[in-house]
Amino acid sequence: MSINLDQDVAAPPAAAAFAAPPAGGLSASHRALIIFGAALGLCAGFAPLYFGTISVFLQPIAHEFGWGRAQTSAAGVLSMLGLAAGSIAVGQLIDRYGETRVIGGSVAVMAAFMAIQSFCGNSPWLFTALSFGIGAAGAGTTPPGYLTVLAKCLRDRLGVALGLAGIGMGIGTISMPVIAQALISHYGWRGAYAGLAVGGLLVGWLACAIISRGARGISTRPGQRRAPAGSMPAPGYAVREALADWRLWLILATTLLVSMGTLGMSVHFVSLLVDGGTTAQQAARAVAFSGVGVVLGRVISGYLIDRFPARRVAAAAFFFAATGAMLMALELSNSIAFAAFAGLLFGFALGAEGDFLPFFVKKYFGLKAFGRIYGILFFVHGLGGIAGPVLFGLSFDHFATYRYALFCASGALCAAMLLVLRLGSYRFSS
Repeated sequence: MSINLDQDVAAPPAAAAFAAPPAGGLSASHRALIIFGAALGLCAGFAPLYFGTISVFLQPIAHEFGWGRAQTSAAGVLSMLGLAAGSIAVGQLIDRYGETRVIGGSVAVMAAFMAIQSFCGNSPWLFTALSFGIGAAGAGTTPPGYLTVLAKCLRDRLGVALGLAGIGMGIGTISMPVIAQALISHYGWRGAYAGLAVGGLLVGWLACAIISRGARGISTRPGQRRAPAGSMPAPGYAVREALADWRLWLILATTLLVSMGTLGMSVHFVSLLVDGGTTAQQAARAVAFSGVGVVLGRVISGYLIDRFPARRVAAAAFFFAATGAMLMALELSNSIAFAAFAGLLFGFALGAEGDFLPFFVKKYFGLKAFGRIYGILFFVHGLGGIAGPVLFGLSFDHFATYRYALFCASGALCAAMLLVLRLGSYRFSS
C-alpha cells in the first residue's frame, strides 16, 4: 500500500465521528466509555498478549525445537518488524476508515495468526513468518489504534486520559505473563498460545463495542450538529511537512533508543533471572511486577504532562529506566525483590513512553495527519523492539552473560534523556 505524503485523505462518513471533536466536548459518561474501551483493548492487545509474553515462551520453545536464544528471540521479536510495517499502514487506514473498523479487523486477524502458530512445527522460517504476521495484524490493537481515538475525540486533559487508558496495558503486562505461564504449565506452550488467541479476540471485540458506544456522544449531544467530513480540516502538519521538521527526527531518535533499551530488557528478563537461579514461576512474577511500573508510568506521566513540559517528564522516566538497567548490570543483589525493583524502573519508562508519543504528535504536529505521523513513530518503535532483543540475545550467546547488553541499554536510555530535553515549546495548544 502506497503512502501519500502530500495530501490528507478526507474521512468518509463511517469515520466522521472521529474527524473533529465538537466544541463542547463529550459528556462525562461518553468520555469514560471511550477511555475504558481503550484501556480494555490495550490490556489484551498485541503488546501484553504476544510481545509481553515472549520471555515466558522463550525457553519452552527453544527447548522443544533445539534453537539458541538469539535464534528463538529473533523469531519471536520479528513480530516487531511486522508491527513496524503495520503501524504505518494502520495509521493511513485509520485516517481513512475510522478507528473501530480497523481495530476490530486487526483483533480478528491477529488472533487467527496466533492460533495457527500454536500448531507450528520445527521450522524457524514458518514460525518467523507467523510472528511477523501477528505483529503486522496486531498494529491496530496497539496505541496507534486505541490512543488515536483519545487524541481525536478528547480536547482537554489528554495526558490524564492517555494515562488512564494506559492502565489497561499495564494490567495486561502484569497479568499476561502469569496467565501464560499458568497455561504453559497445564497445556504446554501450544495450548497457551491458542488460549491467549481466543481471549484476545473476545476482549478486543468487546473493547471496540464500548468505544463505538462512547463515540456516539460526539454527534448526539443536544443542540450540536457535526459538520460534514472534510469540511473543517483539523489543524496541523501534513506528513511531508512533519518530516522536514527537526523535532520529528529528534523524537524518532529518542523513540529508537528507548525501545531498544527497554524492550531488549523486557524480552530477556525471565531468562536473565532464571540464569541467576530463580524459578520460572518466580521470574514470571518479577516480569509481572514490571507491569506495575508500566501502570505507574502511564498514570503518573499522564498526570504530569498536563501540568509540566512533557520533555522534562520524559527525561525523568528515561533516567529511571537507565538506573534499572545499570543496577541489573552491576548485580548488586541476586534477590528476586531487587530484580523486581529494577523491572519496576524500566517498566515505568516503557509505560511512560506510551503516553509521550501520542502527546508529542498532537502538541508538535497537530491532528491533520495524526494517524500517519504516529504510525511512523511506532514504525521506529518497532525497529527498536527488533534490534534490542536480538542484540541482547547475541550478547548472551557470545559472552554467556547479559551484563554488557545491560550497560549498553543504560547508555542508550541516558542518550535518549539528553535528546528529549532538546525539544522546544509546543506548536499546537489543543
